[in-house]
Amino acid sequence: MANFQNRATPGSDPTIQYVFQGDTSQYVDRTSYHGTYYPTGSHGYGYQTAQQNSIEEISEAHDYTQPSKGEGKNAVHIDTTERGSNRPSRPIGISWQDPLLAFAVFIGGMLAAVGHHLYYASLENTPVHSEDQQVWAIRIGTGLALLARCGMVATIGTVAVQQIWATLRQKPMSIGGIDSMFDVLDNPWSFLNKDLLVHAKRLTLLAAISWILPLVAIVTPATLSVSPHTTQDRIMTKVSSFNWSDTNGWPIFGGRGYYSGVGPEIARLFTTTYTSNSFVPQTPLYPNASYDLKFWGPSYKCSNLSEIVQTKNAPTWDVKSFNYTSIEAAFYGKIGPPLSPTASLNSKDRYLFKSASGDYLPNMIFIGTDGFNSLWDASQNNVRLVCQLYNTSYDINLRFENGVQSIKENSVEYLEAQDWSNLHGRDSAFLANGSCAPDPEANNAMICPTYWLTHYVFTDFLSGRIFSNSIGEVLFEKGDAMVGAGSAPIFQSGLMDCPEIWNSTDFRSIVGRTNTFQTFDRCRGGTLAAAIEDLSKNFTYSFMSYRYWQDTTTIVPVTVSTPRNYFSYDRQTLLASYLTAIAVTLFCMCVGCIALWSNGYTSSTNFSAVLLTTRNSDLDELAKNNTLGEKPLPDFVRDAKLRFGILGTREPDSHSAGFGFGFGFKGTVAPLGNTELLKFRRKSQRSGD
Repeated sequence: MANFQNRATPGSDPTIQYVFQGDTSQYVDRTSYHGTYYPTGSHGYGYQTAQQNSIEEISEAHDYTQPSKGEGKNAVHIDTTERGSNRPSRPIGISWQDPLLAFAVFIGGMLAAVGHHLYYASLENTPVHSEDQQVWAIRIGTGLALLARCGMVATIGTVAVQQIWATLRQKPMSIGGIDSMFDVLDNPWSFLNKDLLVHAKRLTLLAAISWILPLVAIVTPATLSVSPHTTQDRIMTKVSSFNWSDTNGWPIFGGRGYYSGVGPEIARLFTTTYTSNSFVPQTPLYPNASYDLKFWGPSYKCSNLSEIVQTKNAPTWDVKSFNYTSIEAAFYGKIGPPLSPTASLNSKDRYLFKSASGDYLPNMIFIGTDGFNSLWDASQNNVRLVCQLYNTSYDINLRFENGVQSIKENSVEYLEAQDWSNLHGRDSAFLANGSCAPDPEANNAMICPTYWLTHYVFTDFLSGRIFSNSIGEVLFEKGDAMVGAGSAPIFQSGLMDCPEIWNSTDFRSIVGRTNTFQTFDRCRGGTLAAAIEDLSKNFTYSFMSYRYWQDTTTIVPVTVSTPRNYFSYDRQTLLASYLTAIAVTLFCMCVGCIALWSNGYTSSTNFSAVLLTTRNSDLDELAKNNTLGEKPLPDFVRDAKLRFGILGTREPDSHSAGFGFGFGFKGTVAPLGNTELLKFRRKSQRSGD
């Protein structure tokens, strides 16, 4: 049995020191003892051992009570009885509290990731009703991302603790390197430590993952965005329509009440139509909408003279009043015979364009041109057209896109040719107060005054002669007036660009000397006939914006397209981010399981773990005069290499049991593997027996 002796001397450090005397090999573990320390005189000290108890396992901690005054005035009683000395020895093994916690927080983080995906998926392609809804959607997504991130980072932190101790058991590390190992999860500067990078590669990888993984909480919330989509609602709405029996604002009256012309509003509407080469758009009911509209109205159908001769050449007028026996005769009488190439440039028979009508003609306009258009008639150079006014059935689709109107014709069907004369149209004011009505004097033909006024506008627009004289001037002649061709209404419209006008020898010779009459491909349909028909339909469409017909409406189903904000979810990015994070965390957990199995017990970086693993007189000597732990560490402390293992031997490769486990200098610590723990556990059990 060994005895204890106090080596305190008068004037020395008052710390009590105990020294084993005798055979110490039997004390593999600390023993429990208590004694009384008596100061003798002013400087004399002595210690008497009071009791020695049985050997206990090293894993049991000692609990020292605060010294208190004992017997006598100067006596101090020190109670060092080990707490739990009578308890059975506790075997060393894996505590499942931390592993289960790591697994639980990993499952929690994974559930948060799944919840994040399901929440965003539930919002995908749903409308955003308010700004608050959008803000809260992002807030909730960010919260779920943070929960997922916290669960996975916490798991890696728990794993890293086990890897720290597994690394410290395998190789010596400088104290600076050990500091970096304990601090690398919280301080990125620790990555700069060379010992950490060289001797703790697995831990470095775990720490790097722990620092990078929070990026998931930045990427995943941003996978929910807002994008505009167009929704379509079909509603019954009043839209502008037509009333061809309403002559409000249309006519100018002659002396006895007949129609003598059109009012300024109609003239402006037509001028806008032919100069813009399009219809006059109406004010949209909605910025983006579409609807179909069916109605009837006037339009022109232009045919080659030869077709008219074959189908309706017989006169519809009184030959005594209008001295032409056929449509063909009337055409050549008004326009002139076919041109002769040898005719003088000053001849009345020469023209680039010529148009005429007549009071007795059945709403027809005769047109002759000197140009050639292969799309119309490849058999001759001169084009001869007859444009007839028709009552027409329209089926159109009107569309507004961002307030811009367009019209698509579903079908346009010519119904009845208006085979009544200008005289009947002029006197239609007396039929039914301007309404459409049958005219007994025109074989009960249905006459609409607005149709005749439309014909009046087109006749006035097209009538006249455009020609070039011997000195190269291009002139416009109408009645007794003659002006430059630039004043001709037809030259202010897209009709000028039709080949039937410009594709003639006279016109091309003029164009070659000047840019005044350059064309810009505004001939709608590619031929003069198609361009006139298109102009007549556009004029009809323009009446949807006619101010005097704004109260004329009809109810139709309107498809209203409304841009609305919808949630858009980039699920590929979110799933890829979370699946990568989960896979990396699972890898880290596998590393932690290997470290845990290698250690043989559950480790921690708590203060208690540091306290219990640094009970070593060599370390006490190293810490002398440096017990505050302030930064920076002295070089000799920072560079000192320690290893965690079996204490009590100075032989580097010895596996013999020492006095316990802990940190020690290189050469004083034997390797501690899982096998040694098993041997020690068995030895502890035998000692307990």
